[in-house]
Amino acid sequence: MKILPAIDLRDGRVVRLEQGDYGRETRYDDDPLLLAQRYAEAGARRIHVVDLDSARDGGRANLDIIARLCRELDVAIQTGGGVRSLDDLKQRLDIGASQVVIGSLCVRKPEQISDWLGRPEGKRIVAGLDVSADDQGRWMPRAAGWTESGETDLLTLLDTLVTAGLNEVLCTDIERDGMFSGPSLALYQAIADRFPNLAVQASGGVGSAADLDAVATTGVSACIVGRALLEGRVAMSEVTRWSR
Repeated sequence: MKILPAIDLRDGRVVRLEQGDYGRETRYDDDPLLLAQRYAEAGARRIHVVDLDSARDGGRANLDIIARLCRELDVAIQTGGGVRSLDDLKQRLDIGASQVVIGSLCVRKPEQISDWLGRPEGKRIVAGLDVSADDQGRWMPRAAGWTESGETDLLTLLDTLVTAGLNEVLCTDIERDGMFSGPSLALYQAIADRFPNLAVQASGGVGSAADLDAVATTGVSACIVGRALLEGRVAMSEVTRWSR
């Protein structure tokens, strides 16, 4: 398992949201480029960068900053937020992104994503699926900043996308995101058991080094760590430890 440090951008600044709520934002003084450089120097092989403005409003609000990260750092940049068309996907690849995370469209229009997965660009798509458990215990993906619930449960949706060629998924347990309550181990184990050849990125809940050890046992390929690194709950040395 590798650690993917996360940098969330809003108005060009490094921020974190609690449970995806734009009204519950924490701002940090870090310069995005300098922060990414520190992560790269610690051994990160890929950094996860989210354009929160574009995720909410569409467009390309922080694309210039992301392009600079891609251009000036010797590390892979995975980016998400605001991909609503094939042109949006291509533009992010054109500026140097190694992978592009697509969320709401996977939930709203899986047939469209299935078509993209068959294109050359499709090999660099990461499905970003944010989920919460329903009354029956099924993991249900959500869209539009978690305000819309999909009609298809997570595993059924992944059946469709994996059949179409999906190689990698980033899955977030909404209830745990930014809350330091521990990763959703059962969720990641369920995905890994059902799709043994799918690379899974765990996201949400990490608040300690012990959480990283725990999530690694589920078979995920990577773990996204954002706020815990920014606030020192997870030491930078953990990036180094998990990059070996």
